[in-house]
Amino acid sequence: MNDQLRSELKAFWRQYGKPYQEELKSFRATLSNNQKRMGLLKKPISRQPAAISRDQSGAIDGIVFVVLRELETSLDLGSHAYFQRMYVIPESRNPRLANQLFRAFLKGFDREEEKRDHRAKVLLAENINPGLQKASMRRYFARLGFQMLGGNRLGGEVWARKLKTHFSF
Repeated sequence: MNDQLRSELKAFWRQYGKPYQEELKSFRATLSNNQKRMGLLKKPISRQPAAISRDQSGAIDGIVFVVLRELETSLDLGSHAYFQRMYVIPESRNPRLANQLFRAFLKGFDREEEKRDHRAKVLLAENINPGLQKASMRRYFARLGFQMLGGNRLGGEVWARKLKTHFSF
């Protein structure tokens, strides 16, 4: 990450951070107000961009980011996990771009095994967008190595993909 990219990402989130948060809330709007996030996740340790896409003018129009979190042991997924989220601006959304961005992310994330935190044994994806909860999308995630763990109280599906880890002294 260089200063130019850092500046572009800050500008991207200044412009799209609020619409992104509003979209997340809209996916969760069908749930009752008393259904709150279970206290199984601890405070994020780090949040990093992992892949970006650019439109024809060179502006960022999509991003995949990962968050490293410590987990409660009751989840039986290890002590830590990476959570993946993807956001593509509405005017650039299409299945082809989403597929290319997500596959580029996975390829790069797998390739950077030595740079990842060795304590994280899984990559988790919380699919709260109803469009991702169709049978065809479930097959897509399975083909990419994800296994559905089940639903959560937020109305999403939680998928896990085992990670190769690298530990060195």
